[in-house]
Amino acid sequence: MNQFSLPLFMKVEPDAVGALRENLDYYLSQQASGKVLILTTEGLLQRLKDKVVELLGQLPDYKIVTVPESSFDFAVSVAKKISMEGFRLIIGFGGGTALDTAKYAGFVANIPYVAIPTALSNDGVCSPVSVLLARGGRSHSFTSKTPDGLLIDTDIILQSPRLLLQAGVGDILSNYTALYDWTLDCRYNGHHTDDFAYMLSERAVTALLYSNVKNFDTPEGIQMLAQSLVLGGLAMQIAGNSRPCSGADHLFCHALDELYAHGLPHGIVVGIGTIGACLLQGRSTDLLLDLLRAYDIDINPAHRGITEDMFVKAWMFAKEVRKERYTILNTMDMMPKQYRLERFRQLYRAMSVL
Repeated sequence: MNQFSLPLFMKVEPDAVGALRENLDYYLSQQASGKVLILTTEGLLQRLKDKVVELLGQLPDYKIVTVPESSFDFAVSVAKKISMEGFRLIIGFGGGTALDTAKYAGFVANIPYVAIPTALSNDGVCSPVSVLLARGGRSHSFTSKTPDGLLIDTDIILQSPRLLLQAGVGDILSNYTALYDWTLDCRYNGHHTDDFAYMLSERAVTALLYSNVKNFDTPEGIQMLAQSLVLGGLAMQIAGNSRPCSGADHLFCHALDELYAHGLPHGIVVGIGTIGACLLQGRSTDLLLDLLRAYDIDINPAHRGITEDMFVKAWMFAKEVRKERYTILNTMDMMPKQYRLERFRQLYRAMSVL
Protein backbone atom coordinates (compact mmCIF):
# COMPACT_ATOMS: atom_id res chain seq x y z
CA MET A 1 0.00 0.00 0.00
CA ASN A 2 1.31 3.43 -0.92
CA GLN A 3 2.23 5.59 2.08
CA PHE A 4 1.27 9.23 1.90
CA SER A 5 0.80 12.28 4.08
CA LEU A 6 -1.69 15.12 3.82
CA PRO A 7 -1.40 18.76 4.94
CA LEU A 8 -2.22 19.26 8.61
CA PHE A 9 -3.94 22.54 7.82
CA MET A 10 -5.08 24.52 4.80
CA LYS A 11 -6.63 27.98 4.67
CA VAL A 12 -7.91 29.56 1.46
CA GLU A 13 -9.33 32.90 2.50
CA PRO A 14 -8.66 36.63 2.81
CA ASP A 15 -5.81 37.34 5.23
CA ALA A 16 -4.84 33.66 5.47
CA VAL A 17 -1.31 34.79 6.32
CA GLY A 18 -2.64 36.02 9.66
CA ALA A 19 -3.64 32.45 10.60
CA LEU A 20 -0.07 31.13 10.60
CA ARG A 21 0.71 31.29 14.30
CA GLU A 22 -2.54 29.79 15.54
CA ASN A 23 -2.19 26.86 13.14
CA LEU A 24 1.43 26.28 14.06
CA ASP A 25 0.51 26.35 17.74
CA TYR A 26 -2.30 23.85 17.24
CA TYR A 27 -0.74 21.40 14.79
CA LEU A 28 3.01 21.77 14.98
CA SER A 29 3.67 23.25 18.43
CA GLN A 30 6.47 20.91 19.41
CA GLN A 31 8.18 20.57 16.04
CA ALA A 32 7.84 24.22 15.02
CA SER A 33 9.20 25.76 18.20
CA GLY A 34 12.57 27.38 17.56
CA LYS A 35 14.12 28.90 14.48
CA VAL A 36 12.15 29.29 11.28
CA LEU A 37 13.73 29.60 7.82
CA ILE A 38 11.77 31.61 5.24
CA LEU A 39 12.57 31.21 1.54
CA THR A 40 11.38 33.92 -0.82
CA THR A 41 12.42 35.65 -4.04
CA GLU A 42 13.95 39.01 -4.87
CA GLY A 43 11.63 42.00 -4.49
CA LEU A 44 8.68 40.06 -3.11
CA LEU A 45 9.06 41.24 0.48
CA GLN A 46 9.03 44.86 -0.66
CA ARG A 47 6.03 44.39 -2.96
CA LEU A 48 3.95 42.70 -0.25
CA LYS A 49 5.28 44.70 2.67
CA ASP A 50 2.07 44.72 4.75
CA LYS A 51 1.66 40.95 4.46
CA VAL A 52 5.32 40.39 5.25
CA VAL A 53 5.08 42.50 8.42
CA GLU A 54 2.04 40.45 9.45
CA LEU A 55 3.86 37.18 8.71
CA LEU A 56 7.08 38.03 10.52
CA GLY A 57 5.20 39.41 13.53
CA GLN A 58 4.01 35.86 14.26
CA LEU A 59 7.52 34.37 14.32
CA PRO A 60 9.81 35.13 17.27
CA ASP A 61 12.95 33.65 15.71
CA TYR A 62 13.42 33.54 11.94
CA LYS A 63 15.86 34.00 9.09
CA ILE A 64 15.04 35.03 5.52
CA VAL A 65 16.90 33.61 2.50
CA THR A 66 16.36 34.85 -1.05
CA VAL A 67 16.28 32.10 -3.66
CA PRO A 68 18.13 33.15 -6.86
CA GLU A 69 16.81 30.20 -8.90
CA SER A 70 15.05 26.91 -8.24
CA SER A 71 18.11 24.69 -8.68
CA PHE A 72 18.84 21.32 -7.16
CA ASP A 73 22.23 22.46 -5.88
CA PHE A 74 20.75 25.48 -4.10
CA ALA A 75 17.96 23.39 -2.55
CA VAL A 76 20.54 20.93 -1.20
CA SER A 77 22.60 23.81 0.21
CA VAL A 78 19.47 25.04 2.01
CA ALA A 79 18.91 21.55 3.45
CA LYS A 80 22.48 21.60 4.76
CA LYS A 81 21.89 25.03 6.29
CA ILE A 82 18.79 23.73 8.05
CA SER A 83 20.72 20.84 9.57
CA MET A 84 23.79 22.87 10.51
CA GLU A 85 21.92 25.80 12.06
CA GLY A 86 19.08 23.96 13.77
CA PHE A 87 16.02 25.32 11.96
CA ARG A 88 12.78 23.58 13.00
CA LEU A 89 10.42 24.79 10.28
CA ILE A 90 10.76 26.03 6.69
CA ILE A 91 8.31 28.39 5.00
CA GLY A 92 8.12 28.93 1.25
CA PHE A 93 6.74 32.39 0.49
CA GLY A 94 6.45 33.18 -3.20
CA GLY A 95 5.96 31.43 -6.52
CA GLY A 96 7.34 28.13 -7.79
CA THR A 97 10.97 29.15 -7.36
CA ALA A 98 10.63 29.65 -3.60
CA LEU A 99 8.06 26.91 -2.99
CA ASP A 100 9.82 24.10 -4.87
CA THR A 101 13.14 24.96 -3.24
CA ALA A 102 11.62 25.08 0.25
CA LYS A 103 9.63 21.91 -0.38
CA TYR A 104 12.68 19.90 -1.42
CA ALA A 105 14.96 21.35 1.27
CA GLY A 106 12.37 20.55 3.95
CA PHE A 107 11.99 17.03 2.57
CA VAL A 108 15.75 16.36 2.62
CA ALA A 109 16.24 17.94 6.07
CA ASN A 110 13.09 16.21 7.40
CA ILE A 111 11.45 19.26 8.97
CA PRO A 112 7.88 20.60 8.58
CA TYR A 113 7.21 22.75 5.53
CA VAL A 114 4.52 25.44 5.19
CA ALA A 115 3.64 26.89 1.78
CA ILE A 116 2.41 30.45 1.32
CA PRO A 117 2.01 30.86 -2.45
CA THR A 118 1.80 34.27 -4.10
CA ALA A 119 0.46 32.83 -7.37
CA LEU A 120 -1.63 29.83 -8.42
CA SER A 121 0.01 28.87 -11.70
CA ASN A 122 0.16 25.06 -11.31
CA ASP A 123 -0.73 22.13 -9.05
CA GLY A 124 2.79 22.04 -7.62
CA VAL A 125 1.50 24.16 -4.72
CA CYS A 126 0.39 20.92 -3.03
CA SER A 127 2.14 18.17 -4.97
CA PRO A 128 4.83 15.73 -3.72
CA VAL A 129 7.18 16.91 -6.47
CA SER A 130 9.76 19.71 -6.72
CA VAL A 131 10.75 20.93 -10.17
CA LEU A 132 14.36 22.09 -9.98
CA LEU A 133 17.09 22.94 -12.44
CA ALA A 134 19.64 20.14 -12.55
CA ARG A 135 22.37 18.96 -14.91
CA GLY A 136 22.73 21.08 -18.03
CA GLY A 137 20.33 23.69 -16.68
CA ARG A 138 17.32 21.51 -17.47
CA SER A 139 14.31 21.16 -15.22
CA HIS A 140 13.93 17.84 -13.44
CA SER A 141 11.17 16.56 -11.15
CA PHE A 142 12.40 15.38 -7.75
CA THR A 143 10.42 13.35 -5.22
CA SER A 144 9.48 15.63 -2.37
CA LYS A 145 6.52 16.02 0.01
CA THR A 146 3.25 17.84 0.23
CA PRO A 147 3.21 20.86 2.57
CA ASP A 148 2.50 20.23 6.24
CA GLY A 149 0.54 23.46 6.12
CA LEU A 150 -0.88 25.55 3.29
CA LEU A 151 -1.96 29.19 3.53
CA ILE A 152 -3.47 30.61 0.35
CA ASP A 153 -4.16 34.28 1.02
CA THR A 154 -6.72 35.46 -1.53
CA ASP A 155 -5.68 39.08 -0.90
CA ILE A 156 -2.23 38.18 -2.27
CA ILE A 157 -3.44 35.96 -5.12
CA LEU A 158 -5.79 38.66 -6.40
CA GLN A 159 -2.71 40.83 -7.01
CA SER A 160 -0.87 38.18 -9.04
CA PRO A 161 -0.54 38.44 -12.85
CA ARG A 162 -3.60 37.18 -14.72
CA LEU A 163 -1.36 35.09 -17.01
CA LEU A 164 -0.22 33.01 -14.04
CA LEU A 165 -3.79 32.40 -12.91
CA GLN A 166 -4.68 31.36 -16.46
CA ALA A 167 -1.73 28.96 -16.33
CA GLY A 168 -3.24 27.42 -13.19
CA VAL A 169 -6.46 26.71 -15.09
CA GLY A 170 -4.46 25.17 -17.94
CA ASP A 171 -2.62 22.87 -15.56
CA ILE A 172 -5.82 21.63 -13.92
CA LEU A 173 -7.46 21.09 -17.30
CA SER A 174 -4.82 18.46 -18.13
CA ASN A 175 -6.37 16.09 -15.58
CA TYR A 176 -9.08 15.48 -18.17
CA THR A 177 -6.70 13.91 -20.68
CA ALA A 178 -4.21 12.58 -18.10
CA LEU A 179 -6.85 10.32 -16.54
CA TYR A 180 -7.68 8.91 -19.98
CA ASP A 181 -3.98 8.19 -20.58
CA TRP A 182 -3.60 6.66 -17.11
CA THR A 183 -6.48 4.27 -17.80
CA LEU A 184 -4.95 3.46 -21.19
CA ASP A 185 -1.64 2.67 -19.49
CA CYS A 186 -3.28 0.38 -16.95
CA ARG A 187 -5.15 -1.55 -19.60
CA TYR A 188 -1.97 -1.99 -21.66
CA ASN A 189 0.24 -3.01 -18.73
CA GLY A 190 -2.33 -4.92 -16.69
CA HIS A 191 -2.30 -2.49 -13.77
CA HIS A 192 -5.05 -0.67 -11.91
CA THR A 193 -5.57 3.02 -11.28
CA ASP A 194 -5.76 4.13 -7.66
CA ASP A 195 -9.49 4.76 -7.32
CA PHE A 196 -9.19 7.45 -4.66
CA ALA A 197 -6.45 9.33 -6.52
CA TYR A 198 -8.51 9.05 -9.72
CA MET A 199 -11.56 10.45 -7.94
CA LEU A 200 -9.66 13.44 -6.53
CA SER A 201 -8.11 14.29 -9.88
CA GLU A 202 -11.45 13.98 -11.64
CA ARG A 203 -13.10 16.09 -8.96
CA ALA A 204 -10.42 18.77 -9.36
CA VAL A 205 -11.13 19.27 -13.05
CA THR A 206 -14.92 18.77 -13.00
CA ALA A 207 -15.31 21.25 -10.14
CA LEU A 208 -13.71 23.87 -12.35
CA LEU A 209 -15.54 22.80 -15.52
CA TYR A 210 -18.99 22.97 -13.94
CA SER A 211 -18.46 25.84 -11.53
CA ASN A 212 -20.68 28.90 -11.71
CA VAL A 213 -17.73 30.97 -10.53
CA LYS A 214 -15.34 31.40 -13.44
CA ASN A 215 -13.33 34.52 -12.72
CA PHE A 216 -10.12 35.75 -11.10
CA ASP A 217 -11.66 38.92 -9.68
CA THR A 218 -13.23 37.66 -6.45
CA PRO A 219 -12.09 35.62 -3.45
CA GLU A 220 -14.66 32.98 -4.49
CA GLY A 221 -13.05 32.63 -7.92
CA ILE A 222 -9.60 32.30 -6.38
CA GLN A 223 -10.89 29.74 -3.87
CA MET A 224 -12.31 27.60 -6.66
CA LEU A 225 -9.01 27.56 -8.55
CA ALA A 226 -6.99 26.98 -5.37
CA GLN A 227 -9.11 24.05 -4.24
CA SER A 228 -8.85 22.38 -7.65
CA LEU A 229 -5.07 22.76 -7.71
CA VAL A 230 -4.80 21.36 -4.18
CA LEU A 231 -6.99 18.37 -5.07
CA GLY A 232 -4.76 17.65 -8.06
CA GLY A 233 -1.66 17.76 -5.89
CA LEU A 234 -3.22 15.43 -3.32
CA ALA A 235 -4.24 13.00 -6.08
CA MET A 236 -0.57 12.69 -7.07
CA GLN A 237 0.47 12.24 -3.45
CA ILE A 238 -2.00 9.38 -2.96
CA ALA A 239 -1.15 7.71 -6.27
CA GLY A 240 2.56 7.94 -5.52
CA ASN A 241 3.23 9.42 -8.96
CA SER A 242 1.97 12.15 -11.29
CA ARG A 243 -0.23 9.94 -13.48
CA PRO A 244 -3.55 11.40 -12.22
CA CYS A 245 -2.55 14.83 -13.57
CA SER A 246 0.05 14.19 -16.25
CA GLY A 247 -0.22 12.39 -19.56
CA ALA A 248 0.53 13.21 -23.19
CA ASP A 249 -0.47 16.80 -22.34
CA HIS A 250 2.54 17.20 -20.03
CA LEU A 251 4.87 15.19 -22.27
CA PHE A 252 4.23 17.77 -25.00
CA CYS A 253 5.00 20.57 -22.54
CA HIS A 254 8.23 18.96 -21.32
CA ALA A 255 9.31 18.27 -24.90
CA LEU A 256 8.73 21.89 -25.90
CA ASP A 257 10.70 22.97 -22.81
CA GLU A 258 13.65 20.79 -23.78
CA LEU A 259 13.67 21.78 -27.43
CA TYR A 260 12.96 25.52 -27.24
CA ALA A 261 13.43 28.51 -24.92
CA HIS A 262 9.85 29.70 -25.35
CA GLY A 263 9.32 31.60 -22.08
CA LEU A 264 5.67 30.57 -21.68
CA PRO A 265 4.27 29.55 -18.28
CA HIS A 266 4.07 25.81 -17.71
CA GLY A 267 0.27 25.79 -17.40
CA ILE A 268 -0.28 27.67 -20.66
CA VAL A 269 1.77 25.12 -22.61
CA VAL A 270 0.03 22.29 -20.75
CA GLY A 271 -3.33 23.79 -21.74
CA ILE A 272 -2.26 23.71 -25.39
CA GLY A 273 -1.04 20.15 -24.92
CA THR A 274 -4.34 19.18 -23.30
CA ILE A 275 -6.43 20.28 -26.27
CA GLY A 276 -4.01 18.51 -28.59
CA ALA A 277 -4.09 15.33 -26.50
CA CYS A 278 -7.88 15.43 -26.32
CA LEU A 279 -8.11 15.58 -30.11
CA LEU A 280 -5.59 12.74 -30.45
CA GLN A 281 -7.73 10.71 -28.03
CA GLY A 282 -10.68 11.24 -30.37
CA ARG A 283 -12.74 13.06 -27.74
CA SER A 284 -14.78 16.24 -27.90
CA THR A 285 -13.02 19.40 -26.80
CA ASP A 286 -16.22 21.47 -26.49
CA LEU A 287 -16.41 21.45 -22.69
CA LEU A 288 -12.70 22.25 -22.33
CA LEU A 289 -12.84 25.07 -24.86
CA ASP A 290 -15.88 26.60 -23.15
CA LEU A 291 -13.89 26.77 -19.90
CA LEU A 292 -10.85 28.27 -21.61
CA ARG A 293 -13.01 30.94 -23.25
CA ALA A 294 -14.69 31.73 -19.93
CA TYR A 295 -11.27 32.50 -18.46
CA ASP A 296 -10.14 34.26 -21.68
CA ILE A 297 -7.31 31.77 -22.20
CA ASP A 298 -5.98 31.62 -25.75
CA ILE A 299 -4.59 28.17 -26.57
CA ASN A 300 -4.01 28.90 -30.26
CA PRO A 301 -0.32 27.86 -30.52
CA ALA A 302 0.38 30.43 -33.23
CA HIS A 303 -0.83 33.24 -30.97
CA ARG A 304 1.57 32.00 -28.27
CA GLY A 305 4.60 32.12 -30.57
CA ILE A 306 4.67 28.36 -31.18
CA THR A 307 5.27 27.77 -34.87
CA GLU A 308 4.03 24.71 -36.73
CA ASP A 309 7.59 23.37 -36.87
CA MET A 310 8.03 23.79 -33.08
CA PHE A 311 4.64 22.21 -32.42
CA VAL A 312 5.24 19.17 -34.63
CA LYS A 313 8.77 18.55 -33.34
CA ALA A 314 7.58 18.74 -29.74
CA TRP A 315 4.83 16.18 -30.32
CA MET A 316 7.22 13.91 -32.22
CA PHE A 317 9.72 14.09 -29.35
CA ALA A 318 7.16 13.97 -26.51
CA LYS A 319 7.12 10.19 -26.12
CA GLU A 320 10.89 10.19 -25.59
CA VAL A 321 10.69 12.50 -22.56
CA ARG A 322 9.43 9.66 -20.36
CA LYS A 323 9.71 6.41 -22.26
CA GLU A 324 8.15 4.38 -19.46
CA ARG A 325 4.95 6.44 -19.56
CA TYR A 326 2.29 4.91 -21.80
CA THR A 327 -0.12 7.44 -23.33
CA ILE A 328 -2.21 7.93 -26.45
CA LEU A 329 1.08 8.68 -28.24
CA ASN A 330 2.15 5.05 -27.87
CA THR A 331 -0.84 3.93 -29.93
CA MET A 332 0.68 5.81 -32.88
CA ASP A 333 3.91 3.78 -32.82
CA MET A 334 2.86 1.48 -35.64
CA MET A 335 2.10 4.41 -37.91
CA PRO A 336 4.78 5.46 -40.44
CA LYS A 337 6.76 8.53 -39.38
CA GLN A 338 5.42 10.54 -42.31
CA TYR A 339 1.86 9.78 -41.24
CA ARG A 340 2.56 10.94 -37.69
CA LEU A 341 4.19 14.12 -38.97
CA GLU A 342 1.15 14.89 -41.08
CA ARG A 343 -1.19 14.09 -38.19
CA PHE A 344 0.57 16.63 -35.96
CA ARG A 345 0.57 19.23 -38.74
CA GLN A 346 -3.18 18.75 -39.07
CA LEU A 347 -3.47 19.10 -35.31
CA TYR A 348 -1.63 22.42 -35.38
CA ARG A 349 -3.89 23.76 -38.15
CA ALA A 350 -7.00 22.59 -36.32
CA MET A 351 -5.91 24.32 -33.12
CA SER A 352 -4.99 27.49 -34.99
CA VAL A 353 -8.63 28.13 -35.84
CA LEU A 354 -10.15 27.34 -32.44
